[in-house]
Amino acid sequence: MSPCLSVVIPVYNADKYLSACLDSLLSAEDIGDAEIIMIDDGSSDLSGSIADDYAVRYGNIHVFHQGNKGAGAARNYGINKASGKYIFFLDSDDRVDTALFNRVIEKTRSVSVDVIMWDCGLNYETGNLLSRKDPAYFAHCGLDRTEMTYTGKQVVEILNTKGKGLIASVCFGAYRREFLVDNNLYLEDGIIYEDELWVPRVYLEAQSVLYMPEKVYLYRVHNDSVTNPDPEGLEKNVKTLMYVYPSLYQYYDSVLAGDPLREIVEGNLTKRYLHMIYKYRFWRYECGKDIDRKKLWETSRKLIHKAMVLLLNLFV
Repeated sequence: MSPCLSVVIPVYNADKYLSACLDSLLSAEDIGDAEIIMIDDGSSDLSGSIADDYAVRYGNIHVFHQGNKGAGAARNYGINKASGKYIFFLDSDDRVDTALFNRVIEKTRSVSVDVIMWDCGLNYETGNLLSRKDPAYFAHCGLDRTEMTYTGKQVVEILNTKGKGLIASVCFGAYRREFLVDNNLYLEDGIIYEDELWVPRVYLEAQSVLYMPEKVYLYRVHNDSVTNPDPEGLEKNVKTLMYVYPSLYQYYDSVLAGDPLREIVEGNLTKRYLHMIYKYRFWRYECGKDIDRKKLWETSRKLIHKAMVLLLNLFV
């Protein structure tokens, strides 16, 4: 009998956190109805050995080792290896709320929606963190605080009009595997911020999304994460975002042509894009000339954003 849920965990140099991550899953009462798939993505620390040790001790844990290809490729590998009705992507330095995760397992047995979506709690490590994150953003602000089923488009519209936008994380939901495969919803290999491209595609394709207003996912915020890059890694982040954001405009222009939702999501995208341009000072990395100011101007929904577009001329 196939499991109701496959938990896919890309693992890369996470030996400090991996045991806590796995223990949070294994403490769930119904974890025997799920499988755990770890993809060791070329780790150079003890992560691979820790993963193998857990696989020896637990029959529903499977480990695969590969050369370093990035989180997107590892997750795609997990999609293809998974046998569960639903797939949940868990990062190896994070964990789940065990009691709430048990409710997720129960849901995967009883529902047939395309996506089961939940909220996220933040766990800050001590130290000099490079950024603080807005907890309201990770609580899908704007949606009713009761369990409800929406269409994917409704989720996108509500979060963009009543909240702070669609949260670009693959980890805040479980996805029906057949839905992903049938719609070719694989992640783009070889880039960071692959979530930014994947999440909008998933929700705009989804016919049914069950929202659980619970902090099932516990996100560890630490200085080693991709979203808290060290100064030497900023150039890679900037160049990736210079690819991701224009790609999203092209996607929205294609799939939402003639739909009023297009103006809403592109306006929110422009807001985020401008924020990142100024946060990371794109012009320092010889990217300023490649910023499409015309697109930013056309999609700006507030005067402050139009002013930010005009100010770009001072830095390039």
